[in-house]
Amino acid sequence: MFDLSKRAVVLTGATGNIGSTVLRAYLGQGAHVAIPVRDLARGDALRASLGDLAGTPDDPRVLVQAADPGDRAAIEGFVEQVVRAWGRLDVVANLIGGYAASDAASGDLAAYRAYWDQKVATIVAATTACLRPMRARGYGRVVNVASTAALKGEKGAAGYAMANAALLRWTESLAEEVKREGITANSVLPRIIDNAENRAAMPKADPSRWATAAEIAAVVLFLSTDEASGITGSAIPVTART
Repeated sequence: MFDLSKRAVVLTGATGNIGSTVLRAYLGQGAHVAIPVRDLARGDALRASLGDLAGTPDDPRVLVQAADPGDRAAIEGFVEQVVRAWGRLDVVANLIGGYAASDAASGDLAAYRAYWDQKVATIVAATTACLRPMRARGYGRVVNVASTAALKGEKGAAGYAMANAALLRWTESLAEEVKREGITANSVLPRIIDNAENRAAMPKADPSRWATAAEIAAVVLFLSTDEASGITGSAIPVTART
């Protein structure tokens, strides 16, 4: 498909719903992938599940370390270790997220801020830490997975929509700032993802209409390649069959 054999990737949110699929997609195209995790046991379990894809002792293709992506000092230290291990950092893909309901009419600022901290603040911290080695080399790819809620608010999802809209606007602003430095920044906007949580929450829905993890991973992967050099500041909906 694409050759990522000379690329080093930082992948946040790798232990989440679509993380394993995106990780395997990167490894399948030859990339080396570094994963900062809050829960080291979950990260180690993910790496163990990869088998040969994880590489060898002489050439480890997956690096898992405890580091909170939202802690600027921790993620900067993690990035330094990635650069020391592989000599480069080419891509940061952010899968961090989740869904939290909140009403607009309630004015529940605490709920809004909680999702902002989870989604926006964490991704901004992780991405800006990765920008330093990218800018030094004049090459980089930033891919942020948000939601179609960034485009239009939904009932009962005020904080979720606000945070995703903010992330979208921030990614567009970043793209404008770095577009002449060999760095692109784009957003991927799934609508409903086929996962266990959504199936449980919507038992009467038809999950065959929802976007699969593989469909989302394919878009994330493409935006990480040299072939996507002409795409920046874009938001690509992945609405599947909904």
